[in-house]
Amino acid sequence: MITTNVIQRTFHIRIGDSIGTCFTIDVDGRQYLVTARHVVSAIIGTQQVSIYHDNQWKNVHVTLVGHCNGEIDISVLTTNVRLSPNYPLPPTMADIVYGQDVYFLGFPYGMTGEIGQINRDFPLPFVKKAIVSCLHTTPTNAQLLFLDGHNNPGFSGGPVIFKEPSSNEFKVAGVISAYRYNEEPIYQGAQELPLAYRYNTGIIISYGIMHAVDLIKSNPIGLELNA
Repeated sequence: MITTNVIQRTFHIRIGDSIGTCFTIDVDGRQYLVTARHVVSAIIGTQQVSIYHDNQWKNVHVTLVGHCNGEIDISVLTTNVRLSPNYPLPPTMADIVYGQDVYFLGFPYGMTGEIGQINRDFPLPFVKKAIVSCLHTTPTNAQLLFLDGHNNPGFSGGPVIFKEPSSNEFKVAGVISAYRYNEEPIYQGAQELPLAYRYNTGIIISYGIMHAVDLIKSNPIGLELNA
C-alpha cells in the first residue's frame, strides 16, 4: 500500500512543452522539489512552472537550486509556497536490497487520477512496481539504480520508493530518468523495411537520490518549513 507521505509529495509538472513528474523532499528543515533534469533543463534562476491542481495547471514560482552535471538526470528546485505536508520520507538508498521490490510514481502520458479533497485536489499519480535489477556507480561517481519494470513517458522525474526489510516506512531511493530501448526492424511479410521501432526492454534507468541531496547541501535555499 502506497502511503500518504508518498502520494502527497508527488506532483504533475509542466514547463513549456515539457511535462513530467516531480516530488518534494525535506532536508535540514527546508523543502525542495526534485525532478529529472531533462524535464526542467530550461530553468535558469527564478521563473514560473505549472503544477496541476484542482483540474487545471497553476503557475508556481520556482528557483533553481541546481542541475546535476554530466549524465546525472536530476534537478532540484525550491518554491515560494509549501507544496506538501512534511510527512517523513527520508531521501536515502541506505538498506536497499539487491533484488527487492520497489515502486515508482508519476503521470504516464499525462494521465491522472482524481480523488478530490482526499489528495487536497491534487491529481493522484499512477504507481508501478519493479524490482532492483542492478546497482552501478560509474567512473564519474554517478549512482545508477536499474529497475526491472515497465516505464512510460510521463514518469520522468518521479520518485523510486522502497521499504527496508526491517521497517514499514517508505524511503525515496532515486529519480526516474528513462527506460532502455532497442531498435527493432519492421517487416512486411518476409521483407525487412527501411524502418525500425523502439522496443521498451523493461530496463528502467534511475539515478540515486544522493545526487539531489548533494545539490541541496551545496546550495541550501529551500523553503523553510518552520518559517
